[in-house]
Amino acid sequence: MKLATLRKLLFEKSILSFLRLGGETQSLYRSAFATAAGQAGVLGLLHEAPRDGLAIAQALQIEPERRHALLAWLDCGVRIGELELKRERYHLKGRLSRLLARPRNEVTAALFTEVTRYHFDALLQAPTRLREQRPYTLADQDGELIARSSRILEPFVEEAIDWAFEQARPRRVLEVGCGAGHYLAYMLRRWPELQLEAIDLQADVVVCARRHLQEQGLLSKVSIGQADLFELPLPGAGTPGYDLITLHNNFYYFDAAQREALLDRVAALLAPGGRLLMTSSCRGGSPAIAALHLWWSLSERSAGLPERDALLARLRDAGWRDIRHRRLLPGESYYGFLAERP
Repeated sequence: MKLATLRKLLFEKSILSFLRLGGETQSLYRSAFATAAGQAGVLGLLHEAPRDGLAIAQALQIEPERRHALLAWLDCGVRIGELELKRERYHLKGRLSRLLARPRNEVTAALFTEVTRYHFDALLQAPTRLREQRPYTLADQDGELIARSSRILEPFVEEAIDWAFEQARPRRVLEVGCGAGHYLAYMLRRWPELQLEAIDLQADVVVCARRHLQEQGLLSKVSIGQADLFELPLPGAGTPGYDLITLHNNFYYFDAAQREALLDRVAALLAPGGRLLMTSSCRGGSPAIAALHLWWSLSERSAGLPERDALLARLRDAGWRDIRHRRLLPGESYYGFLAERP
């Protein structure tokens, strides 16, 4: 390199400032590659055994004329240190890829993918989407991925379920938003006599929940289907109300106007003395919670995450009784809410 070229880089292009960002740039490359490789199944494939490019192309169903591009992508993985190429076979090398590839880290991998696919996109796209009035929709989400990543919260939701059952043992329970079906299985294992129903708006989530319950040998003990809460029949002759209705991590799936109607609908579906149990992230807290609030603020729902105090006030104003709440995740704005129907 000529001295004149070096001088231009140092004084005209501020190359030193870019070099200082090398670590952050490398992290972005690693995160992007590991997320894509995990979603495509490449991490799992290489966790089983090293593979050559042809085997990876066949597993990904890449046509022969496009395999040169696949090799270019795999080469990126090698250059940033997540993969290693030895004797024409690709091996997992980077700490991030090796961690995400382990089957026991499935929930961690799903959560990391949610952050890189949705939170990162929201941070990048917020000004553009606001200017172009182009909100996110549920179709922009991978429902099964969200259901899997939400499992990181399972111990806290289980604690909230125990809390609700300690107050009064319900007989007939409706879960609104079944997720991966874990909480259904948890309740059935703890209280096998329950009459348990569950609904979800997204068909792929229902399929995921049914598969999970089938694996647990519990599918025959729960009625689960794709349905809209607002279309469920109200209690009447021959149709008893529910003793408990649960909404876990989905209150923000409803916009501001729907939230009022949602609470009214839940009240109408409950039997006398029936209760609502809701778990939800609320505004405030960590960067992850802030990014989640941003995504939903940019969505068609637009209201974002609820404010804890505003939600409690809304329940009081609607006449709900014996309203209680508790922080479920220490140091984080993640809460459980329990209230008896008006």
